[in-house]
Amino acid sequence: MKKKAFGYSTMLFATVASAPLLAQTATPPQDNEAQARPTAGLEEIIVTAQRRSQNLQDVPVAVTAFTGEALENKGIFRVSDIQQADSSLFVSQMSGVIIPFLRGVGNPGASTPGNEASVPVYIDDVYYSRLASAYLELANIERVEVLKGPQGTLFGRNSTGGLMQVFTRDPGETTDLSATLGYANYDTVSGKLYAATPLGENVSAGISLAGLNQGDGWGKNLFTGKDTYRRKFYNIRSKIVFEPTDTTKIRLSGFYTYQRQNQGNAVSIYPGTTRGYPLGSPLQGTQYFDPPGFYDINANTEIFHRLRGWGGALKIDQELGFADFVSITSFRKAKEFLNYEGDHTELNWLAFPINIRDRQITQEFQLKSQPSSDISWILGLFYINSRTNVDVAINGDALTLNGLVSQNLNSVQKIESWAPFAQATFPVVDDKTNITLGLRYTKDRVEGQGRQSITPLVGPDFPAAPDYNETFNFDKWTYKVSLDHNFTDDIMAYATWSRGYKSGTFNTIPVAAAPTRPETVTSYEAGLKMMLFDRRVRANFAVFRNDIKDPQVQLVQLVDTPAGPTPLVAFANAKKARTKGVEFDSTILVTDQLRLDLSGQYLWAKFLDFDNAPFNVPIFTSPWGVTLATGDASGNRLSQTPKWKLNAGFNYDVPTSVGQFTFAGQMSYRSSLKWDPDNILTEPKLTLFNASITFKPEFNDKLTFRLWGANLSNEKYFNNEIPQTDTPAGDLGGVGDPRTYGIEVRFDL
Repeated sequence: MKKKAFGYSTMLFATVASAPLLAQTATPPQDNEAQARPTAGLEEIIVTAQRRSQNLQDVPVAVTAFTGEALENKGIFRVSDIQQADSSLFVSQMSGVIIPFLRGVGNPGASTPGNEASVPVYIDDVYYSRLASAYLELANIERVEVLKGPQGTLFGRNSTGGLMQVFTRDPGETTDLSATLGYANYDTVSGKLYAATPLGENVSAGISLAGLNQGDGWGKNLFTGKDTYRRKFYNIRSKIVFEPTDTTKIRLSGFYTYQRQNQGNAVSIYPGTTRGYPLGSPLQGTQYFDPPGFYDINANTEIFHRLRGWGGALKIDQELGFADFVSITSFRKAKEFLNYEGDHTELNWLAFPINIRDRQITQEFQLKSQPSSDISWILGLFYINSRTNVDVAINGDALTLNGLVSQNLNSVQKIESWAPFAQATFPVVDDKTNITLGLRYTKDRVEGQGRQSITPLVGPDFPAAPDYNETFNFDKWTYKVSLDHNFTDDIMAYATWSRGYKSGTFNTIPVAAAPTRPETVTSYEAGLKMMLFDRRVRANFAVFRNDIKDPQVQLVQLVDTPAGPTPLVAFANAKKARTKGVEFDSTILVTDQLRLDLSGQYLWAKFLDFDNAPFNVPIFTSPWGVTLATGDASGNRLSQTPKWKLNAGFNYDVPTSVGQFTFAGQMSYRSSLKWDPDNILTEPKLTLFNASITFKPEFNDKLTFRLWGANLSNEKYFNNEIPQTDTPAGDLGGVGDPRTYGIEVRFDL
């Protein structure tokens, strides 16, 4: 199979034998600042995919990058929406947490507290273990990078699918002030403010504020009369940059964020699929559960998610003469509350208020060669220490005997991990061909404690689980071997063999479920990067295959409890899976005013070995007991992996006597997908359209007016699936954004 994978690279190398006739000479980077710089033709994009500043087209890694302005023009305001511009990325969302997948690899249970994503996000070089959407609003953004495929050496931590990097702006040597005020439908008011100024010689500071308040919800709770799907948030980020000498640069940053979302999660995707509801037939279509609108619910309480998070980071860059030293220290803490109503009816049957406390400390050291070195190398050490506490009060008449008993679930997960790593790139043939070798060793210690109590009596349907207090130690070597060849200054091909690793984890909810084993992904990839036609066309292609051992999946499984096997939603392992496919992304500068973007992916993604998988065949054996069928899911499609994705966009500048207009549009298409391993829940294909018109008046170039719209065709779709074991409503899903539109006014100084 390895011969077949590397055969792809031979084909790619052969196809570019005549391509040098089309190429032109690239403009080399002039400094180490990571940004997009204009050149003749398309701009040169500088990224840090290999932990140093490099031209995007020179990096033997599949990467897409977007500036903050480009994302705004595409109608993209959140990290989760980047999937509308990157065909390799799919993002779902659950309980205020985003769940990203790259090339079909992701963690469907990443919304569970303590369960880290397989596609992590780094903000200003800091790893985020829990991807709460409140952290990922795109304000004061310099650029976003999407790295595809396992990043098992330089980044390593759980990046079996890839990762995303978000970079905010550094304050500079001049005063910078910008303010944006917006208004949109659903009575939504938003604002952004960025201010930066020098504080003295070699010191500058900046602060960014962003907020949104949605006054009207997308739907109604028919029982309470209150709006559903309404949100508000505000973020504050500050940064101080100090350069005491020409060889030292210190960045000190901090943030505070608050978010509250009124959620629905009360829409039955498939009527009657309850996955083992023990109280009788589902109530879909009855007076208890029959909301008339797509965004309406009928629940006896408000369902919402609230998060408060804060933290800081210290980054030190020091030139040593023979090498450069980097230290990155970070601290983050968050408190979350999820008021979850389990039966999703006006009956007081099931309620689960959940409190989550999350704390994370990271430290990374890097020692890397200077940019002028013939051999590019980096040595590093990464450390993380995190703790997650989960407290659940289980309420509702069905589980408390009409209030006569109470049930509580408490769990703690602690993670401590060390990972030394090294990577080097060697020129082997006249500086045209390079080989890259990377190695990382990860040592994880995962401690779990869990307790479920019932007071004072034993409840009939959710029995107490045995307490646990366990520690697991995992370790893994991951690696990267890559060969790249520059046919010209503008055409480069590469082939890569790499491995990524994701740690095992405990089930913090439910505590009775067994912990998961680590997940390992071995990847084979070949790619081609080209700048053509006088640098007016950028075209990048890649073929890949990911072999996944012990893929971590979310499913309904029978969990042993004192009352016997009980069906619960939990996190577990299949045995083997595989994804493979072809992807491309391209940018065409048709004229100096018209720019086109086009990207696409074909993805094959299936379980190779998954016996004893749960199947959606509930069999009611008694008023309080249930049999959940199992079967062989081998050959089934992996969840949240559409076979086809296609994105297309344009940006057209029109100068006039009164000012400059910019028209932008974005189309994103994905084919249907499956939400669960038994492939019962299917999400239909989806096409979304975004557009914007921006105007900079001639009389004042400090002002910018922008009219925008997202999901213009008002498609109704689900952005997650929640398998259920204890609700009369059936399987549940959260909904995607409806059509939204608004206007913004921006002032720049």
